Amino acid sequence: MPDSVITQLHRALDLERQALISADFARLGGLLQQKQDLLEQLQKSPPGQAELRPIRQKMDQNQTLLSAAIKGVAAAGDRLQALYNVQNNLSVYDHSGRVELIQKHTHHLEKKA
Repeated sequence: MPDSVITQLHRALDLERQALISADFARLGGLLQQKQDLLEQLQKSPPGQAELRPIRQKMDQNQTLLSAAIKGVAAAGDRLQALYNVQNNLSVYDHSGRVELIQKHTHHLEKKA
């Protein structure tokens, strides 16, 4: 007997959770389509509240993990930008106290014969 839509959705949400915890973001795209297909099937024959409650809880938990992952990626991007600025720019304060970035110019010695 094939798995019910609810069972398949539980399995997809569990796989999504594992992918989020292990930062396997490539897997999330396929799981998204699978979840959408399963949710469309559920709309055709909606289950009762008792069956939907655990699904909602898993979806909420995964949303929390996804939000944390997005914040982490954004923080990493900010950190990389800060490291780039330290290497390639000089930050000084202007007369009004604002930070101003000055591009560093690298001078290369050119040898001519």
